[in-house]
Amino acid sequence: AHHLRGYAAPIQGNDMELQCQLVSHGIHCGTPAGYRDPRAAELTADAASWRLLLQLDSDDALDMQWGDGGRLYFWIRAENLAARSFDAVWMILQCH
Repeated sequence: AHHLRGYAAPIQGNDMELQCQLVSHGIHCGTPAGYRDPRAAELTADAASWRLLLQLDSDDALDMQWGDGGRLYFWIRAENLAARSFDAVWMILQCH
């Protein structure tokens, strides 16, 4: 399931755009408490500006294993992609 851009094929949940939005604003999302942060409500609207840049799946043929058969998802805001500002990319790992 490797691909460039398009739509993510999530393993654990389909809220990665929101995760990127919150984490990029300093809100820890490793526990549910991050989603209850008072700032989360106002940041949620801009989560839709995040785009999948690259998805890399675990692949035995390429000797790549992300966790327990997981995937790496690289996300970027639409305006950063247009400006080719790749230093603003966030990565999320999801495993089975």
